[in-house]
Amino acid sequence: MSLGLGVGFYGLAPDNSIYQSFTITDIGNRTEIWLKNNTGVTAGKWDDSSGNNNHVVQTNAANRATVDSGGGLDFEKDNSHHYDLTTKIDIADNQGFCIAMVLTRESNSAGGLLSDSAAEMVQITNSETIRIKTKNASNETTITDAVFAAGTFDIGQKFVLLINRKEGVANQFTFFKNGTQLTADVDLSSNEAQGENPGGIEFDVLGNNGAAEGNFFDGIIHEAVIYSKGLSVTEQADVNSYLTGIHGL
Repeated sequence: MSLGLGVGFYGLAPDNSIYQSFTITDIGNRTEIWLKNNTGVTAGKWDDSSGNNNHVVQTNAANRATVDSGGGLDFEKDNSHHYDLTTKIDIADNQGFCIAMVLTRESNSAGGLLSDSAAEMVQITNSETIRIKTKNASNETTITDAVFAAGTFDIGQKFVLLINRKEGVANQFTFFKNGTQLTADVDLSSNEAQGENPGGIEFDVLGNNGAAEGNFFDGIIHEAVIYSKGLSVTEQADVNSYLTGIHGL
């Protein structure tokens, strides 16, 4: 299901310049971090454009990604490329959140996108699976594996991935690629029939899942944003439209 354009579309002003009616921070004060494409990107630091100064930093030169010509960072799994957030983003039990990222995968290995530890993370496991792990106040871990059609996240394609979790005890996830809602295979996915994963999750590392060397992300992160609330249908459409418009997807 496509959500449509929302208001995050682009068009021509009377002077033929491109205008936009929505930007990432229009959601309000729940924008926790915005790693904006081609803005404040260096190998050692990617500036946060949300206004929260929650930059991502890597002080060890050996673990730094390279600046991509398109304005993001190119991560290599074998070199353990990853970045630390200046301020940890803490999502409580039953709290909604939304992650939107523009990605290009460069290998089919498991690639951690955001994490605090091996028990709290979001990763693309292969070309059709997203894994989310949360941990509740009783230290119990819940795993959601959402399995989509083969090749959904194939190597070499640039795409917008949006993951949204609703507030409340059900905490259903919705997943979008390039603004179109993805349907998970309920026979292969875990927790997908009910869509429930209510635990807490913290984000303080970009590009790893907090676990083994083999789970560093391999590919380009062109842009990324995290909201500390579940977005409404209209807000999801706005974010999707903004990112697909900016990146020509």
